Amino acid sequence: MHVVPFKAVRPSRDKVHLAATRSYVSYTSSQLRSKLTENPYSFLHIIHPDMTATKMHGTGNLDDRFTQVRNQYEKFLRDEILFREEKKCFYIYRQVKQGHPFMGIIAAVAVQDYLDGKIKIHEQTLSKREDTFTRYLDITNINAEPVLLMAENSRAIEDIFEKYMDARPEYDFTTTDTVHHQVWIVEDEKDIASIASAYEKQDALYIADGHHRSSSSARLYETRNSKDATGEEPWNYCLAYILDETNVRIYEFNRIVKDLNGLNEDDFIQKLHGSFYVNEAPDHYRPMAKGEFSMYLNKKWYALNLKHASATLDTQLLSDLILAPILDIYDLRKDKRIYFMEGPKGTAGLKKEVDKNKGGVAFGLYPIPVNEVKHIADLQQTMPPKSTWVEPKLRSGLVVYELDK
Repeated sequence: MHVVPFKAVRPSRDKVHLAATRSYVSYTSSQLRSKLTENPYSFLHIIHPDMTATKMHGTGNLDDRFTQVRNQYEKFLRDEILFREEKKCFYIYRQVKQGHPFMGIIAAVAVQDYLDGKIKIHEQTLSKREDTFTRYLDITNINAEPVLLMAENSRAIEDIFEKYMDARPEYDFTTTDTVHHQVWIVEDEKDIASIASAYEKQDALYIADGHHRSSSSARLYETRNSKDATGEEPWNYCLAYILDETNVRIYEFNRIVKDLNGLNEDDFIQKLHGSFYVNEAPDHYRPMAKGEFSMYLNKKWYALNLKHASATLDTQLLSDLILAPILDIYDLRKDKRIYFMEGPKGTAGLKKEVDKNKGGVAFGLYPIPVNEVKHIADLQQTMPPKSTWVEPKLRSGLVVYELDK
């Protein structure tokens, strides 16, 4: 694996807590407008320069919009909200959310390793999104959201962490969502060599989150690569946050369907009996193992247990046995009758949405373990859409990788 340090662009220490932000698509329209109005230092001014809630894939001239992103980025540099690092560094990033610490290395990872299959995927990408993100990278020349990669445990990396934990972090702040963030800069040449060597020994890295960002970086590389390229141009690499696979949290991605496809409650449950044992369950019941689902229907909770053991992923089983044959939902990406809820919102989130809809049904799934994610990637297979919700979620603008410097 080719993992290298880079000259980051990042906020000044006194402004980092104001500059770094969640992805703009995670805010409601009113939240977004409030952030943009009240905080002149927010990285949102760069990634959402038109001050509207129009999503990246929405209407309008994308090239003009991406040019605005670049212009705003350069303005932040001129105003010294952001600055360029003078030497190539690695960055240790630690995040503590609800008492759980995540710690890893922010680095530049070779796109060629992705193309060679050494950075392994478990999810198919959409060509339309690839087109959009590739164009975004090409015009803005910045990569501000790292791909989240899983690595095998490394004693050398752990030794680096232990060494730097005793030093004062460059950044140390807590955001309004009660997440604690710390960043240490690794500029010592011996430590840089140790980190690069540790990852060079890895046979593979696995994408936990960021498949479209990875594929778009690869598309950009293929667009820009030529016989005159040296292999050292910044676009030969993409921004990544690498964690020990045991330090990544993979949650379930639950499903909510707005209606029962014309069936009444009794008929729907009767159809479920073809593949499942269906039993009423305690309030807010959660699946206890693979092959089991929780279901919330008409203010009651149920446990659905598969009648026959299967090695198939639970997300696929749900589609094969319930969503498609009973509810007529075949395309999870396009059907507007189904939507998805990340595991951390819990059963309370499922109940709230179904009750608000005054109908429909929610399904809770058991989380897919890391070793199963890796196994699927090793087999060069992919999961159904929205199979996993992965943490940590990084903030945009904390560390920026430039593609043209």
